[in-house]
Amino acid sequence: MSDEEQVYQSPLGQYLDAVVSPTEAFQGLKARPRWLVFFLITIAVSLATLPLLMPYSVAAQQDAINEILRENRDVMPAERVAQLEEFRDQAGTGFMGEVLPYLAVPVSLFLYLLVASAGLNVGVGLTGEKLGFRNAVSIVSLASVARAAGAVVMLVLVLVKGDVYVGANLGRRFNRMPAEWDTKVLKGFASQIDVFSAWSVYLLTLGVREVTGLSTKRSFRVVIILWLLWALVMTALSYFRFAH
Repeated sequence: MSDEEQVYQSPLGQYLDAVVSPTEAFQGLKARPRWLVFFLITIAVSLATLPLLMPYSVAAQQDAINEILRENRDVMPAERVAQLEEFRDQAGTGFMGEVLPYLAVPVSLFLYLLVASAGLNVGVGLTGEKLGFRNAVSIVSLASVARAAGAVVMLVLVLVKGDVYVGANLGRRFNRMPAEWDTKVLKGFASQIDVFSAWSVYLLTLGVREVTGLSTKRSFRVVIILWLLWALVMTALSYFRFAH
């Protein structure tokens, strides 16, 4: 073990160090790969923000439905109008509204962890270096501190503005519900770009560099290609979810 590699006895300390001293934090991963505590902290922070965010999310859903009804009620079949009104009135209630959001957070983060780790492992492998899935999971889990920070900042912005339609991503420069398909695609892609996604790319690049010894340029190339693929997938999902 080199003198530069720091062994962290406290995973919480290492997680917090990823904010203020990320290079040292990822050097600690090389000395001692671990991921579970990092992953659980990210889940805990994300879940802790949900009870405060939920009322604003429900209000946003209801406002969106009211806008659709206001603009299209005259041309919609009566049964479709009734369905939308029922969905609006039941927003935030029952299993879908009260339980599913709390299940979706750990499930979506776990899927992200698996997909991102697999992609990172394969991407590094294509450069001729060896990362290993365990190291990839450790890097992605520690870099998820950016996601936790994003959840906290999002909560603060929502509480200040009183609306969930806030944030630093570029999708906020578009109309809330664009009608044209190309604008929906552009909005979906722009929504993936914000200060926290940039921070994640930076942390992942550091992690690959410190664990594998790849240069910063080659590490960044691997990470940015994977991020672009991820952003394209999320854009497609967003389009097909909200296309009318």
